Amino acid sequence: MTITLTDTSALVDRYGRTATDLRVSLTDRCNLRCSYCMPAEGLDWLPGEDILTDDEVVRLIHIAVTRLGVEEVRFTGGEPLIRRGFTDIVARTAALDPRPTISVTTNGIGLERTAGALAAAGLDRVNVSLDTVRPDTFRTITRRDRFNDVVRGLAAAQQAGLAPVKVNAVLLRGVNDDQAPELLRWCLDHGFELRFIEQMPLDAQLGWSREQMITAAEIFAAL
Repeated sequence: MTITLTDTSALVDRYGRTATDLRVSLTDRCNLRCSYCMPAEGLDWLPGEDILTDDEVVRLIHIAVTRLGVEEVRFTGGEPLIRRGFTDIVARTAALDPRPTISVTTNGIGLERTAGALAAAGLDRVNVSLDTVRPDTFRTITRRDRFNDVVRGLAAAQQAGLAPVKVNAVLLRGVNDDQAPELLRWCLDHGFELRFIEQMPLDAQLGWSREQMITAAEIFAAL
């Protein structure tokens, strides 16, 4: 999608829509190997010199917020909690005038350790990717035995006041497509907001196909 600058210094696309949200990918690295995202052996990471420094990241956010009308900044990855200096980036973003809303999309593994510091730095909300509440299915999807770490991370985010704590779930045909009701019940019982996310063609092994996607109609029927 093409974004252009207008005389009012807003980010406007060719359909006349104004963009006010900025997504900032802090790293391409991740500590999971989700089957719909990357191969089991991982990927070749970007060289360090190709990654923006903390100062460069904050400078770009500053321009977006103070000159281009951005009102919300969402940090993503890879896994953004892996990024050294992330807490400082959040604090410097929160210090901008006008102050944007700040959120992060994460796999949740590092939240138990960082949620309190991130909240104190100015993080407002958190979205945690969790496709199942069955540890065995979690291992199948992520190729890692870290389900309990994610659950503790969710609890830590809630305790730190990063509300509403949202859970993003991708349903995979033949893997967890029968688990929507129990995932929803679990989130309701724990006070989390559940969002089902459409599977996108992000896999480096090129295994994605539209026929394998779980549709919204299927999810509603199950629920």
